[in-house]
Amino acid sequence: MKGTPIFEEVFMTLLRQRGIVVKLIVGGLLSLIPVANIFAFGYLLRFARRVRRSGDIVTPEWGDWKGLFLDGLRFGVVWLCYWLLPLLVVYVVAILLYCLGIGVLAYILFSVAFILAPVLFSSALYRYLMRSDFKDLLDLNLIVKMTYLEFPRFLVPSIVFAGICAVLLPVYGLALFWAFLMLIAYTGLCFRRLEYQEAVSV
Repeated sequence: MKGTPIFEEVFMTLLRQRGIVVKLIVGGLLSLIPVANIFAFGYLLRFARRVRRSGDIVTPEWGDWKGLFLDGLRFGVVWLCYWLLPLLVVYVVAILLYCLGIGVLAYILFSVAFILAPVLFSSALYRYLMRSDFKDLLDLNLIVKMTYLEFPRFLVPSIVFAGICAVLLPVYGLALFWAFLMLIAYTGLCFRRLEYQEAVSV
């Protein structure tokens, strides 16, 4: 995609792809099964790499299962550190607030965290993909800065992410797989554009 990515166009481009339903079902089913979900993670990382390298949001075919598993472990590190762990920390704080009788504040806190977490994760994932070096995940200041700068642009995708997870909660594997696929496509294109512009200006 050329020019400034438009979320609605990216979203619809994903939906209209040939074979997307089958790919989503496979990814959703794998996401439901412990250990097997690593293959789904690997698929998402493979897709994220494609987006960054070429700006192409055509979803890859399922294959090279050994490679998917190894990539899934890599993706899992980013996912754990910058999506799941922050949400768990906020969840514990929210429970404490609820026990103190501040249920409304607890609900608001977790809701805000659930909107912020996808953006934080996207920033961390793209930072990792730039050199495929886990040490880059320790650059918390830069990742937070990326999140802060791009949050206004990523607000709608984050809300859609939360909506997909809420609506498809009974089939949470499919919900998370589709939500992350959509999120990676859009945020990857946006970060890629910024990276390219910075490279040109140097």
